[in-house]
Amino acid sequence: MRHKLSRISMVLGASGMLAVGLASGAYAATTAGAGNTAKAAASSPTWHTVLSVPNGQFGSVVATGRTSGWAFQGGGTAYERTGATAWKKVAFPGTGGVVNVAGASSPSNVWAALKSSSGQATELYRWNGRSWTAAKSFQGSLTAISVLGPNDVWVFGGSDYTGVTHFNGRTWTEVSSTLQGGSALSDNNVWAFNGTDVDHYNGRTWTATNVASLLPPQLSGHAPSSLTNIAALAPNDVYATGEGEQTPRGGPGVLLHYNGHSWTKAAESGAFATISGESLASDGEGGLWITAESYPSRLEGALFHYSAGQITAVNLGAFDYSVSQIHGTAEALSAGFQAGTGTSTGVVWQYS
Repeated sequence: MRHKLSRISMVLGASGMLAVGLASGAYAATTAGAGNTAKAAASSPTWHTVLSVPNGQFGSVVATGRTSGWAFQGGGTAYERTGATAWKKVAFPGTGGVVNVAGASSPSNVWAALKSSSGQATELYRWNGRSWTAAKSFQGSLTAISVLGPNDVWVFGGSDYTGVTHFNGRTWTEVSSTLQGGSALSDNNVWAFNGTDVDHYNGRTWTATNVASLLPPQLSGHAPSSLTNIAALAPNDVYATGEGEQTPRGGPGVLLHYNGHSWTKAAESGAFATISGESLASDGEGGLWITAESYPSRLEGALFHYSAGQITAVNLGAFDYSVSQIHGTAEALSAGFQAGTGTSTGVVWQYS
């Protein structure tokens, strides 16, 4: 069980001697400052529940606007967001498995990958604003989808299906058969990885950069450290996660950053260890939301935040599997479930 974290905030006022020395003016300034502090605290963004479904779990969420998006539950069920606090239950194709990744370019262009219960196959579906239709089948699981437009979609495999495939509105083309994970900014700016190599596609060829020196050192008798995920936010702003192989359960986790010229280690944390396919999303303020596994417990579905060189755990008292930025804002959605006695409650949270 993960221990619940407590966060305590304290505001320190002026000392008694200073207050006496400044008399009433000091009191007025202090109370005004306290009022401003209270207002700031009241308006500070927080994670709060926007959807709660008994007897369920959400495996993925995607925001398509300020008050629109999708949350995907197993068993052929999805929920479409139709307002700030309104969600509509929608039948989703397929009765087995779970949607583990999704992407969208608009409310009428949403793509979701349904991984079979066995994990051996994935069916990719598309929402056109009216209905869901099957788009393509894959052997193995998908770990990322970049939806650039209705006729421009990139999908990326994982360890059981290595490959990068592109859809141009008419045909599907395999662009790589060896890479996994990935993130596309355009058809001429695509990122993926393999082992300790970060690979960049310029529309014609892949170029690999080895970042092994930025990952945790390999321990004797253990597998080498490796990359686990990548997210391109801009041509000069790309993040990648990696993980060491420390005993007994792996870790620590590292976050790497590309500034348009070179890769550096942005942060390292003994608190998290990532797995391929978990979500990375911009926080809209120069930082990053990360859903991963906690270390050393390897508890699946933990949420972390990266900002100013630090990675911190975010405790929602639940399991978080997916996070999606509300484009153009510093707001986000996250989805997972709260465990109960013999049951669970599917939850979607919003950071705003």
